[in-house]
Amino acid sequence: MDYKKTFIELAIEKDALKFGSFKLKSERISPYFFNSGVFSDGKSLSIISDLFIELIKEKNIEFTNIFGPAYKGISLASALSAFMATNRKEETYFIYDRKDQKLHGEKGDIVGTFKSGNTIIVDDVITAGTAIKNTLNKLEKHNLKITSLLVLLDRQEKGSENISASDEIKKKFDIDVYSLISISDIIDYVSSSQEFEEFKDSIIEYKEKYGS
Repeated sequence: MDYKKTFIELAIEKDALKFGSFKLKSERISPYFFNSGVFSDGKSLSIISDLFIELIKEKNIEFTNIFGPAYKGISLASALSAFMATNRKEETYFIYDRKDQKLHGEKGDIVGTFKSGNTIIVDDVITAGTAIKNTLNKLEKHNLKITSLLVLLDRQEKGSENISASDEIKKKFDIDVYSLISISDIIDYVSSSQEFEEFKDSIIEYKEKYGS
């Protein structure tokens, strides 16, 4: 299975990946827009989980815990854990965080229990790396062995240093970052597609301007 092509086509079909002109939070004008929030049906999450497993096998990643950062990482991590149990008979433990501390009942900002063994983090996108750094700071007190970050899309943009956010995470935290697709994969896809080829030059220009 070509998990990159499969995911790009799923993202386009679901309008998770759009081409045009979009103003981002950063005030940058981007020729493409990605929104994983539209993957809200069971079939899409099952397909994504299957593609993540292909990536996990390719990179030979071993783990016990799957952490999903609030909010969009939660559904991805829970779906992956359930899919592994149902389709591969592999037991993993799913944990997620709250944006705010809960002061009553099940207190704290973490839901679930980390078991001994490696932990991976599953999220939707890495851009400048700010969100994953905040997540790692939150998890620091748990003394975890976090080996990998899996994301749907690596935008391959610079972090706080003059290197990609993914490379910065590896350099600072010794955590490998793997993605189903990157902006480079999107460029390859539109280059070979008559329907979307018109967006190739603007995406390349964007990558050259903001990418590592």
